Amino acid sequence: MSELIEKKKSIHEQVHQLIKKGIIEGDYSPNERLYEAKLARAFRVSRSPVREAIRTLEKEGLIEQDHQSRIFVYKPNVADVQQIYQCRQVLESLAVSLSAEHATTKELEDVLEIAIQSEQAINDEDLESKMRLIHLNSSFHDAIIQCSRNHRLQKQLNDLRTLTFFYRRMNIDDPTRRIEIVSQHIEIAKALQLRKKEKAASLMHSHIHSDMLYLVRFLERNESSITLI
Repeated sequence: MSELIEKKKSIHEQVHQLIKKGIIEGDYSPNERLYEAKLARAFRVSRSPVREAIRTLEKEGLIEQDHQSRIFVYKPNVADVQQIYQCRQVLESLAVSLSAEHATTKELEDVLEIAIQSEQAINDEDLESKMRLIHLNSSFHDAIIQCSRNHRLQKQLNDLRTLTFFYRRMNIDDPTRRIEIVSQHIEIAKALQLRKKEKAASLMHSHIHSDMLYLVRFLERNESSITLI
């Protein structure tokens, strides 16, 4: 592991971000056991910031602890996908409907621009391009949620944010699925620009449902050995 800690930043936050990045990008495998001492040596820090980082990752859902206090990388499963995406269907459909009412013209132009940027990246197969596409995917949804002007709604969706990002990593590998995702984003953005809140909400509901179906099928096919990258 070549990435080292920068002294000018919070050490535990840097460790948190590095472990999180490793989980998202597949450096740590699902259900892999992690050791505080080993991580501390790898990052050249004491165990205290590693312990803090692990607590944060556990709250975000990316690390799990068993009854013997052993820590493991989160392993995706069908039940979690269904529960997370069912919540997102309801909450983000409302968010896009509210955005059609409250967003400025410039904000809606920015939402469409994110979708167009995503379209330009869908055919690239290298990891850097895939990660950029995932970040654009997240930015698209985040921008719409922000435009809702509903802070309670934003808070509830923020609680799902990390695991949603994790599942987006699985949802982006298939080239056909990438094209579908971006196409659906552009449809939603165009409905938003026309302030058609019912249509935008319906499109968002269908979009997240298609994500859920894809991920459920993916997990059912790869239940015994889930790998990222």
